[in-house]
Amino acid sequence: MNIRKILADQPIRYKLFVSYFGGFMMAVLLGSYIIYSFMRSTIETNIENELKISTTTILNMVQTAATVSVKNYLRAVVEKNKEIVEYCYGQYKAGLISEEEAKRRAADLLLSQKIGRSGYIYCIDSQGVLRVHPKKELVGVNISEYPFAREQKSRKDGYIEYEWKNPGELEERSKALHMTYFEPWDWIISASSYRDEFSELVNVNDFRDSILSLRFGKMGYSYVINLKGELIIHPQLEGKNILDEAGVGSRKFIARMCEERNGKIIYPWQNPGDPSPREKLVIFNYIPELGWIVASSSYLQEFYQPLNTFRELMLFGVFMSLFIFLPITLRISTSITNPLKELKDKFGVGATGDFSVRMAWEAKDEIGSMAIYFNTFMEKLEAYSTDLQKEIQERKQVEEALRASEEMFSKAFRSSPNGIVIAALSDLRIINVNESLLAMTGYTSEELINRKLAEFKILPDGEEIRILQQDQEKIGMLHSMPIEFVTKSGMVRTGILSAEIIELWGEAYLLATIEDVTEAQRLEKEIMDISEKERLRIGEDLHDDLCPHLIGIEVLGQVLKRKLQEKKIDEVVLAEKIQGLISDAIQKTRSLARGLCPVNLATHGLKSSIEDLVDNVSDVFQVSCRFDCTCPVFFHDNAVATQLYYITHEAVHNAVKHGRVKNIVVRLSREDGKYLLTVTDDGSGINTSEKSTGMGLRIMGLRAKKIGAEFSIGRSAAGGTAIIVNFLKKDPFMEQVDA
Repeated sequence: MNIRKILADQPIRYKLFVSYFGGFMMAVLLGSYIIYSFMRSTIETNIENELKISTTTILNMVQTAATVSVKNYLRAVVEKNKEIVEYCYGQYKAGLISEEEAKRRAADLLLSQKIGRSGYIYCIDSQGVLRVHPKKELVGVNISEYPFAREQKSRKDGYIEYEWKNPGELEERSKALHMTYFEPWDWIISASSYRDEFSELVNVNDFRDSILSLRFGKMGYSYVINLKGELIIHPQLEGKNILDEAGVGSRKFIARMCEERNGKIIYPWQNPGDPSPREKLVIFNYIPELGWIVASSSYLQEFYQPLNTFRELMLFGVFMSLFIFLPITLRISTSITNPLKELKDKFGVGATGDFSVRMAWEAKDEIGSMAIYFNTFMEKLEAYSTDLQKEIQERKQVEEALRASEEMFSKAFRSSPNGIVIAALSDLRIINVNESLLAMTGYTSEELINRKLAEFKILPDGEEIRILQQDQEKIGMLHSMPIEFVTKSGMVRTGILSAEIIELWGEAYLLATIEDVTEAQRLEKEIMDISEKERLRIGEDLHDDLCPHLIGIEVLGQVLKRKLQEKKIDEVVLAEKIQGLISDAIQKTRSLARGLCPVNLATHGLKSSIEDLVDNVSDVFQVSCRFDCTCPVFFHDNAVATQLYYITHEAVHNAVKHGRVKNIVVRLSREDGKYLLTVTDDGSGINTSEKSTGMGLRIMGLRAKKIGAEFSIGRSAAGGTAIIVNFLKKDPFMEQVDA
């Protein structure tokens, strides 16, 4: 039978009744139980504390009495033996015996006595030398190395406790002695005994009455027992061995006390005349030097009597609460369920579509608030019912527009000439790709979708994607970022990446487009190569063909000039002008050849060409332009030097044209095994759009890439632009030349 299901099917009034009444009864019972448990714990704690305090008091009393008894006993022994020594000394002084005979008689009398089982009397002098001792081999031995002997030498009179281990024993034992000083013979007369033998020296009558006077409740008392089970002090059984007298259960309890020696035990005990055993609590402690156990015990029934009274009162209170709270609970449940039933009926009317139904309730309690909320709800529901039809129509129109927008996006996605990939940003799992990306990479959609980007080399790896995410947060969208991607066949191609992070349905996605520019860059490189070759050919033709031709004309002009001068013809002036014009033409032709082919391996080299460049810029544009060369290099391939020259040429002229500069520094240096060509200025610097789209910068980058160098651009220390070309550490096309 499922009680929970049965209760769930009952009306609310019965649920409220069961809940209220059950909760009240549980609270009463739980509170009573907590109070009862607290009282029981408190009583038990008080019982144990009282017995522990009493046991500790008795323990201290017995130990103190035992110590006093032993002190008195040992003092009486040494004082009596001092009298014996004085008597022998008196016989010597009277001339009846010699001094040696007097000492011998005194020693014999001292050694003839025993203290307890193993205690004895001995004498040492003020130097620590044994003069009298039961073991003759020790007489004459100096024992000053022991602390107790040094204390005897310093004090000579009084009581001492110390630890001593005899030869053959494993552990030290507590020992005590009392001493007095006999000055004529320089003897310190000492009586010593082991503390575990003190029980034989203790007078129980000194503290028996004090122990028996302690009572706990009506029948609780204290007693003293030794480890053999003999009762040393007891109100009724003193002098008996309880292990022999008691029954089996009692013997177990006594044996456990003798075994544990310290602690507490609850055990059953039946006194003569009792109908049955009753539980008893005993707290006990051990006095090791006497071998006694001091115990305090009491019947638990005497201490728990108030708890029994409280339990009866608690049960009476529970039954009285039952008769009082039952009708109150029924009344409260009815006052709640009747209005709820009426409210349920009103909701039933509203469910049929009649939103004009209202509930009348004048009370301002929670039911009244529910009635107000119900009426307000029905009013709003009536208004919402009218507006809902309008919203449904508008939603249909929005859905149609959204469907058209999705269709347009799908068509654009499929027909885009650029490759498009959509990936979840959380784990970089590919969600979708278009046909252009598949054609570009050689993969199929089944090979890419639902797999991670890291498995393919289409986009940068995960760490670079996070860097892209950070950059995208700064500028809004990544645009035209050069990348390299690998096709399915392993071919490395170049692309332009544009990326944006979008959020849909609470998830972040990476939308990336890739334009394959491999062929475009190849064509661009071929065009540059053709341009370079044509430029070099034209420069070489000017230098090797036109210049010699003009020089020949200049020579003929000189010959003509000389002949006209010899004939003193006035047209010699025209001949001089023609010669000057031809000379200027030769210089201009050489400059053009130098510009088209600036670096000549055999004649000038890169350093000389750059020096001519900076001098020309300084003269023409009236700015400070200088060249610092800390490590000149010689190129075996003139094309490498030519590319470096044109990078420098483009950087310097860009700075002059666009940077509003005053100072330009071109530097060729070597750092950490790498060659650096830097062009820095103090102008306005380069802006972001020019850095990404400028034709001059793109050409400089392509020239650097063509010779295997690294190209970068940024801000200089002076605030202008810094262009850096970083050569590889080992370049087969150049070698360093000492400056």
